[in-house]
Amino acid sequence: MKREIVLNDTDLKRALKIMVAESDIDSMAVVARNLNIKETTFRSAINNNSLRVAELVRICEMMGYELVIRSKNQ
Repeated sequence: MKREIVLNDTDLKRALKIMVAESDIDSMAVVARNLNIKETTFRSAINNNSLRVAELVRICEMMGYELVIRSKNQ
């Protein structure tokens, strides 16, 4: 069962590792290939916190997640 991952509570790299572990995707290399970018470029974007929102949305869709932005006041 997939869970909710709150990015305020964890960093993006850890969140992506959780998503990979809970999906049918085998590795971060497979994610990079599905995005049509080099694995080194993908890992660099993750490590430098410079992954584009559009790429994150595609990653979420590929792994069966949705990206939700919610007001803190709820």
